Amino acid sequence: MTSRLAIVTGASGGLGPAIGRRIAEDFETVLLTDVREDRLGEIAEHIERDSCARVLTAGCDVSDEEQVASVYRVAAQEGAISGLVNAAGIGMFTPLTEIDQQLWDRVFAINTRGTFLMSQHFIRTAQPPASIVNISSIGARAGNDMLAHYGASKAAVIEFSHAVARGCARTGIRSNTVMPGFIYTDMWRNTVAYLQQNDEALAAISAEEVFAGIVDQSIPMGRPQEPEDIAEAVAFFLSDRAKNITGQTLAVDGGAVLT
Repeated sequence: MTSRLAIVTGASGGLGPAIGRRIAEDFETVLLTDVREDRLGEIAEHIERDSCARVLTAGCDVSDEEQVASVYRVAAQEGAISGLVNAAGIGMFTPLTEIDQQLWDRVFAINTRGTFLMSQHFIRTAQPPASIVNISSIGARAGNDMLAHYGASKAAVIEFSHAVARGCARTGIRSNTVMPGFIYTDMWRNTVAYLQQNDEALAAISAEEVFAGIVDQSIPMGRPQEPEDIAEAVAFFLSDRAKNITGQTLAVDGGAVLT
């Protein structure tokens, strides 16, 4: 029997390792990809040590179609492609008037074009039943002028996921989206650093205290999310437990966005 294979993009980022670990419980083979290929080996080693899955790695800039195609050529030789997690993404707080065209295009290239390219190749090569899970963000619903580029790119991911869900509904391929809330990853560390550079009051306290204050003000449940929270939602959408769910968006955010 051919092993079931799932691909995780952005696998060395803030959410990628946790997602890889969790879905290694459900798939025989997991292929981790990231533009920072040098970080993947150690992550794969840890996942293999703690699971029964075979874990492979491949460097990939998801905005580059040839690199995406190369990942799928590797994947097709290693198992029955049946899961995709589009977790690759970039984002940073930037005042609306300071977002230049280069930054706007770069954010969309990774967050939106990357999701499109990975999904398109998945649809062409997957062996149903199969599932795509896209990682968006509550920033897609925030209307924050400091996240105009990021929020717009992540909103586009949600609508693209809807299109895939409808277009593939009779083919055995499902498409759903997870919107993470406030997780203290590199993106938030960079955001807090930016806020501290521009506010003397914030500069006087620790980065952790700044983040805790933002969480307290923004999340009804009063606590941040963990990468493992997102990984559990991803695993559910990939699994047969969600066999009748497609085109949906789930916020894992402690109530920050009420849908």
